[in-house]
Amino acid sequence: MELENFNQTRRALNKLMADNDDFFSQFGALDDAVYAQGAIPKKYKELMGLSISILTRCEECILYHIQGCLAENATKQEIVEAIKIGVVGGGSITYPSARFAFKALKEMNIVG
Repeated sequence: MELENFNQTRRALNKLMADNDDFFSQFGALDDAVYAQGAIPKKYKELMGLSISILTRCEECILYHIQGCLAENATKQEIVEAIKIGVVGGGSITYPSARFAFKALKEMNIVG
């Protein structure tokens, strides 16, 4: 997985969508507002986003929220617990998503 390529592609496709319909720029702004610092600190929102991403089995979302967790100085233990919450919520069907998350964490040298 080439993380910078993933991020560039994601940004380019988000722009393409927003350039073609205002809905996508409005939804992006809503997402940014919801995940911003607020009554719940941004770090915890990113950890929740990671749990939800595991539960919904969205690999792109998993990468996005792992990066958000790291940007907000979440610890390895906090990230692993967020992954576990997603697995408990979704059951064994979420194991492939947990494996994907751990693969990403290993490639980022977060886990050994």
